Amino acid sequence: MTQTAVVQLPQRPREAILYGLVDLRWRPTVSRTVAVAPDVVAQGLAAAKVYAFASVDYPGAALSLVFDSDNTTAVGAFAFAPGSSSTTAFTFTGGVYQILPVPGSIASIATSINRTGLIVGVYEDLAKVVRGFAKNGSIFSNVDFPGAIITQALDINDAGQIVGNYFDASFIEHGFVSNGGFFTAIDYPGSTATAATGINGVGDIVGTWSDGTTSHGFVLRGGVFTPITFPLATGTVAFGINDTGDIAGYYFDTANNSHGFLYTNGAFSTVDVAGASSSQLTRINNEGLVTGAFIDALNEEHGFIGQ
Repeated sequence: MTQTAVVQLPQRPREAILYGLVDLRWRPTVSRTVAVAPDVVAQGLAAAKVYAFASVDYPGAALSLVFDSDNTTAVGAFAFAPGSSSTTAFTFTGGVYQILPVPGSIASIATSINRTGLIVGVYEDLAKVVRGFAKNGSIFSNVDFPGAIITQALDINDAGQIVGNYFDASFIEHGFVSNGGFFTAIDYPGSTATAATGINGVGDIVGTWSDGTTSHGFVLRGGVFTPITFPLATGTVAFGINDTGDIAGYYFDTANNSHGFLYTNGAFSTVDVAGASSSQLTRINNEGLVTGAFIDALNEEHGFIGQ
């Protein structure tokens, strides 16, 4: 017998990444009646992949998030207040945590680091405008899509290409890629909103798009969009892609819990932190290391690295 439950879910916040996708408690749908989540692994629709996870928690923080790692340095964000949407970017290298002080910021997140040490992210400035940033050594520069009211830089590849999302004057969300400071908008055909979240060394881009009610993943290769939809999921977010084309992300089941996933060689695998109520993957690098965040049994949010 199929059981059902009524769930009340918040609408997607306007600041999609800075105050949205980084919050594992956010859900991509509206209030509706849903069936109890089926076990896609038991049904043979996906495999289960097991990693050895290590938590990455900024000392004293109530929540921590990890977005990326170059195998030496992990980058992410933390907040001292439980449930806070005002986060601070940090780096984690050799067991040492350091705040990443973005000039003129009142909130920040570091979202990606490439092999040359370039870091990109998102910050809110003193005027409460959400902007992208890039850090090269000690030099910070803004990443602002021309004419946008919000820009968020979400990934950078080793060639220095940056992807992210922006909101236009009508508050419609679009993805973008920046190559040497030249911006190109990315919109999934027929979508009401698009965000580009990851880019690999050959320029393949992954992201998420909405049809107005549900989130879907996509990969963009050679100008061709291909949808990425986890089996039986109520929402799919493709977030990172490595140079061999492996895709990391997360999906929501019918009970509205999030689970990490990998999409490799045309097949899906679930990746969940043991005992977590929610798990999300953000990146998989060329050596197979994954990053992300999870919520534990005490409803506390932690960043992680998995190998």
